[in-house]
Amino acid sequence: MVVAVLALFATAAMAAVYNVVDYGARAGGGVDSAGAFLAAWAAACGDDGGGDRTPPVMRVPAGNFLVGQAYFRGPCRSAGGVVVAIDDGAVIVAPPAVANTSWIMFHYAHRLAIRGGTLDGNGHSFWSCKSSTKTPHCPPGTTTLDISQSNNVSIKRLTLLNSKNVHVSIFDCTNVTLRGVRITAPADSPNTDGIRVALSRGVTILAATVRTGDDCVTIGPGTAGVVVRGIRCGPGHGISIGSLGGGAGEGEVRDVTVEDASLADTQNGVRIKTWAKPFAGRVSDVRFARVAMHGVENPIVIDQNYCPGNINCPNQMSGVKISDVVYEDITGTSATAVAVRLDCSGSNPCTGITLRNINLTYDDGGGEEVARSFCRNAAGSASGVVSPPSCL
Repeated sequence: MVVAVLALFATAAMAAVYNVVDYGARAGGGVDSAGAFLAAWAAACGDDGGGDRTPPVMRVPAGNFLVGQAYFRGPCRSAGGVVVAIDDGAVIVAPPAVANTSWIMFHYAHRLAIRGGTLDGNGHSFWSCKSSTKTPHCPPGTTTLDISQSNNVSIKRLTLLNSKNVHVSIFDCTNVTLRGVRITAPADSPNTDGIRVALSRGVTILAATVRTGDDCVTIGPGTAGVVVRGIRCGPGHGISIGSLGGGAGEGEVRDVTVEDASLADTQNGVRIKTWAKPFAGRVSDVRFARVAMHGVENPIVIDQNYCPGNINCPNQMSGVKISDVVYEDITGTSATAVAVRLDCSGSNPCTGITLRNINLTYDDGGGEEVARSFCRNAAGSASGVVSPPSCL
């Protein structure tokens, strides 16, 4: 079941509306409507807006629409971009298999606005294939919504379900805002990250709800100016910067703020993760503030010794330098005894780590106990009430 709905960005009567049904889309889920969606986009994208007219609108009415791989390419002629308005009750559903690594793609779509609706990635059969030893050759896992090389993008009230792989990818973009996005997939669904950001600048994620089988938000290399505020995360793997340092030439991550967040029953809370490889990189000017944890396995964690399966990285040290990271007003319960783990690189120790007003207890199911901290190659300071006691 899939919904794709775009609500009107403006209600002015002068806005030109391009309804996908008028271009051949059929609700009911029996016929692939990708061609109709692409035709409606081409018409809206080619509309120059008529001077002072509000941006053209590509509209998806209520109903279930089966849509195969769809590549929406800009730049568009309208100075105000294009509004993709998905009505309430509109669901865009992916076929069981998609031939490429992304399903719904927007490329060079400057000033794109997406409003409302549901995108259903239809990932169940793919996850079954991935978890079965009898089917070693599964189709590639697809990202549901892939936005790349696009500037000034706004996404509001969009729901994403059951992606085969990542739900939302923001790559090489500038000034992107996601507000009120809801993302849901089973807790055991593999690699179903909620929102993945890489090589981008000025990304703001507000009031999101993410419940998946992997990271709620992951911030990759070459990214700066990210704000995540008011997110509700869990189940999943938490909020992560990384993995970083997996190869040569990666850009730095800097100026990241995560605040007013709530995490429940996640594998990690707020995490910075780098490969145990010597490739150079940098993470700096990061702030985690006013974060509430409930039953989180690793509430505060820096892991610079990431080496799954001990393949290609045993006995090496991370070349990524981590500095100026603030943890402030972090409260709640840890599902493991070590609530704060700062495991930094021997060749590039962490510096400028600040712990301020931390109150984390260990809840093993039988009651809350004193938690512990672990530090290796980490330097910084602690102030206020810090529990578990700082090991910096």
